[in-house]
Amino acid sequence: MVEYKINDNIESGELDKFFHGWKSPPSIEIKEKLIDGSDLIVTARDAGDLVGFLTAISDGAMHAFISLVEVLETHQSKGIGSHLIERAVDYLKGYYDIVLMTDKDKGAFYKKFGFNEIYGMHIRDFTYGKEEI
Repeated sequence: MVEYKINDNIESGELDKFFHGWKSPPSIEIKEKLIDGSDLIVTARDAGDLVGFLTAISDGAMHAFISLVEVLETHQSKGIGSHLIERAVDYLKGYYDIVLMTDKDKGAFYKKFGFNEIYGMHIRDFTYGKEEI
């Protein structure tokens, strides 16, 4: 049975399995900053093992940004991502904007929770501030 928690502790090493296949996986230092800098962390654990998580940041008043929603491939299509999003949206209820960015093919998933398509811009830096990869 999967257990969900708001602002559960995550050890940075627990995140390693979520970034396989990324063009530039985050270093241990970046993972630690990710955890420490998040205003909201929702975890999904199966028998104590982290199988999914969500992180969000906010200004504490009007705007919140869901930065990551990750579920291990072995646990996808079991409703874990839905539970993570539901808990985050409930926790962030009352904010003027709850925003997330996703790949176009995942848009229909987020629309089920009330998210709408918006126009946006971003800069992506695969070096994470490093001089070279």
